[in-house]
Amino acid sequence: MEFNRKDFGEKIKNYRRKKGLSQTNLADKLGKDTATISRYENGDLIPNLEDTLKVCEELGVYVTDLLEDENKSFNKEESKNPFKTDKLFIYFNAYDFRTKKFGKGKYILKFEERSDRIKVDMVDYQDGRIYSRGYMLADNSCAFISFENYKPTSARLDICEMIVNVCNGVDELMLGAYFGTNSSYEPSIRRCYFCKKDIEFTDEMLEDLKPSEDEIQKLKETYALYLDIFNK
Repeated sequence: MEFNRKDFGEKIKNYRRKKGLSQTNLADKLGKDTATISRYENGDLIPNLEDTLKVCEELGVYVTDLLEDENKSFNKEESKNPFKTDKLFIYFNAYDFRTKKFGKGKYILKFEERSDRIKVDMVDYQDGRIYSRGYMLADNSCAFISFENYKPTSARLDICEMIVNVCNGVDELMLGAYFGTNSSYEPSIRRCYFCKKDIEFTDEMLEDLKPSEDEIQKLKETYALYLDIFNK
């Protein structure tokens, strides 16, 4: 891939504006002068690796976000997205910061496929806020999605993962699991439903997501919770 200085600088400018920063704001955060930021954005000066990492940290993006070719096409027939859609709805027992309680949590996974990767955003269903950002890998049995907290909206370090059962088909409700931490970094695992359609989160669905008696018994025997996500 040929490196495009102008495109690299344009991405820095666009992400800076999305973050709501002026060139002076970004310069102050990086310990640079405004003229240097202007040269970055015009493609006249390429920051070294250390400064590039600092830029990404302040803008809440990955280095690959600055390097990847957004116009690079891929053959949709060879898509690695098993859901064949750019959006999934997630249903699980989640903590709601608005009510300060656990209950029916509904979120959206938004996919953006490139020729070499599938980017995923976990988005609040109610206000469209991005909570986490990551990537997906999939085979004929499962889709694995690994996330980091979306830095522009959360300073807390958090790594989480979702696993979705795709071996029974992807057009109806799919079972999966969520692994993550709370604000105190306490780890948790929860069963989830995934669906390509925006459906009502019913009490029956929430009840079905509870660990079964067999799973609780295995937890007592093995000190590990093995959630069954492969039944229909």
